[in-house]
Amino acid sequence: MPHRPFAPRKTLAVPSTVLLLCVLPAAWAHHSFAIFDHNRTYTLQGTVAEWSWTNPHGYIELDVTDGPDGLPHFTLELTSVNMLRRAGWRSSDIKAGDAVTVITAPLINGDPGGLLLEIQLPDGRTLTPPVPAIDTFRRTP
Repeated sequence: MPHRPFAPRKTLAVPSTVLLLCVLPAAWAHHSFAIFDHNRTYTLQGTVAEWSWTNPHGYIELDVTDGPDGLPHFTLELTSVNMLRRAGWRSSDIKAGDAVTVITAPLINGDPGGLLLEIQLPDGRTLTPPVPAIDTFRRTP
């Protein structure tokens, strides 16, 4: 039987293809922080309707008492659970029903949502999630 030097490459092709097909949907679904307005912030007071300690991003659903343009509800995005843990956050820090004050960078498209920059909890603690290039956000009233 003749020597086939390229046979090992063929055996790697199938597992490599399977791995690529598993990873691509997650890569396509992920977005950057470019969807948020880095030149404005909103300070919102409201009640946490839902707190999602999930990957790839945590979320807070916030019922707002006096939102911009009369918007009553905001969806606030955070970074990953791993990054939140490294910054000292715990899943028990926030609970549905908590009255909070948040600072958020709004969505560019005007939808009622944003990137959470800071949250003041009912016990007076302030948590700041790790956000890439947070210094690019200019806090405005």
